[in-house]
Amino acid sequence: MAGRRYITDLNTPFFSVDEDDVDDETFLRHSKSGSSGYVLPNTSYCQEKSALEDKRLQLLERKKEIEDRTVQSSERSISLLRDSEQIGVATAEELIRQREQLERTEKRLDDINNALRFSQKHIQGIKSVFGSLKNYLSGKSGEQVPGPSLKQPDDSSSSFGTTATSSPLASTVNSSKANLGSTNENHPGLKIRGLSGDHDTWSQPDTSSGNNVNKVIDRNLEDMCSSLSRLKGLAQGLGEEIDTQNEVLDRLNDKTDKADFTILRQNKEMNKLLKK
Repeated sequence: MAGRRYITDLNTPFFSVDEDDVDDETFLRHSKSGSSGYVLPNTSYCQEKSALEDKRLQLLERKKEIEDRTVQSSERSISLLRDSEQIGVATAEELIRQREQLERTEKRLDDINNALRFSQKHIQGIKSVFGSLKNYLSGKSGEQVPGPSLKQPDDSSSSFGTTATSSPLASTVNSSKANLGSTNENHPGLKIRGLSGDHDTWSQPDTSSGNNVNKVIDRNLEDMCSSLSRLKGLAQGLGEEIDTQNEVLDRLNDKTDKADFTILRQNKEMNKLLKK
């Protein structure tokens, strides 16, 4: 092709040196595209810019979807944690009431055992009187055996240790109830169910700004940490309360056996006295 010559007829209006010749600056400013030679200025740049803008919008939309899912997931976690905390508080309150009943039962058993000790002294006195009468009637009455002095036994009930109302579990329950009460209006579960006190419909948090999303997530994480801490305290308190009540049940079992044995023994002694 280097040997070919292109003839330009200067007299023909279809050939003009001024129109066909391209200077260096114009050539460098134009971009080559395929076999067409040159394209219109800025066309490729506009297309590339539009593609980048579409990609940027897609990434922003994707980012917003991830942020929304993260916020919703944290809200659901808070709702589940608070529901678990409410169940733990209800269980703890039931255990506290149960402990109060066990303590009252133990107190009654102590009263029963004290009364049985007092009645045993009465039985011993009756046996002494019957023995003296028998000796007197049989002509072998010597010195009268004085009956035992009947003293009211000490009404000393066993130490209950820490009462139910002053137990560590009770203070933990009060703390959890106070926190649940203060955050009840903002409970996400109640908002979703339409049970919040403000009667406003629940809506998604404003995630139009990255800072707002970070603040919402940080606040939710703080609430989750607080709920987990209270749940841990409730779990420890429930475990300690169950151990304490097991000890009370063991004492109740021993005192019940003691009262049952004493009653059986006294019945046998009274039957022997009545047969004489």
